[in-house]
Amino acid sequence: MDFPNLPYLEDGGTKVVQSNAILRYIARKHNLCGETEEEQVRVDILENQAMDFRNGFVQLCYGDFDKNKSCYTKKLPGMLKQFSNFLGDRMWFAGDKITFVDFIMYELLDQHRMFDPACLDDYRNLRCFLERFELAQPIRLLLEYTGTKYEEKFYSCGEAPNYDKSCWFNEKEKLGMDFPNLPYLEDGGTKVVQSNAILRYIARKHNLCGETEEEQMRVDILENQAMDFRNGFAQLCYGDFDKNKPCYNEKLPGALKQFSDFLGDRKWFAGHKITFVDFIMYELLDLHRMFQPECLDDYRNLRSFLDHFESLEKIGEYMKSGKFIKTPVNNKMAKWGNRKE
Repeated sequence: MDFPNLPYLEDGGTKVVQSNAILRYIARKHNLCGETEEEQVRVDILENQAMDFRNGFVQLCYGDFDKNKSCYTKKLPGMLKQFSNFLGDRMWFAGDKITFVDFIMYELLDQHRMFDPACLDDYRNLRCFLERFELAQPIRLLLEYTGTKYEEKFYSCGEAPNYDKSCWFNEKEKLGMDFPNLPYLEDGGTKVVQSNAILRYIARKHNLCGETEEEQMRVDILENQAMDFRNGFAQLCYGDFDKNKPCYNEKLPGALKQFSDFLGDRKWFAGHKITFVDFIMYELLDLHRMFQPECLDDYRNLRSFLDHFESLEKIGEYMKSGKFIKTPVNNKMAKWGNRKE
């Protein structure tokens, strides 16, 4: 390399160093550098402005942190206001389509949200920008596993106490769907709503609905049993959480034992080959592992199932990528799982 440094990228005979150069190299391959002259100018401006922002934060983190924190915190609102003004009412920083600088800004804003959780309270558009990267996980995992190219559209929920949903309500009746709902999938002229219907639609294309009659029956059973499990957890998270949590925790081992017994010594829930219900169950078990970290201690086969799922090559790559959304797992009005951690 001409300038050996970390990070670096090797792509065939091409070697690239410097984070932004690597981002631009990847972005050019996928048309993520802006399409119009105006968009490209905005990308160039923000790339360099973000570098100044990052450098200032790095100096704080690697320097005399305790001494300099108060000064940095005092200047932070002014810097965030500039980014908020630059974003304006656009969906992404360059315009209506995502570009590589949005990935830079997501990381920087997310870091500052961890540094000072209240720092974005006055900048609703920056919070909405972050939300577009976050929340339909089994569907994403299945799309990634099958190598399906997809583009996401996000609808933002307002803040408490009203949780304004007008951005969705103003559009839903214009989409030409029989039962407009979130999430939805558009594939050419096909429009599908309901999470499980979307999963089945994708799964049929990739033979992930079970091959034998027994496998298909197990898929049907688990799809519906998992829905009951999800609904119970949703009632806890969106209801009187503190009051109902002890009762839910008391019943949880029994529910998990049923899933453990159903899985048995199989690698996947339907049999020896993965099906779409494994994606549903991964999310549900992972959610409960986050909710109560020790809840799977007595169910070795469920823990092994999670390990098998995470070791799938395409899933592992996705989980290490900037596209992966770990949290939040619920919407803003939920009592649990409504924040990024």
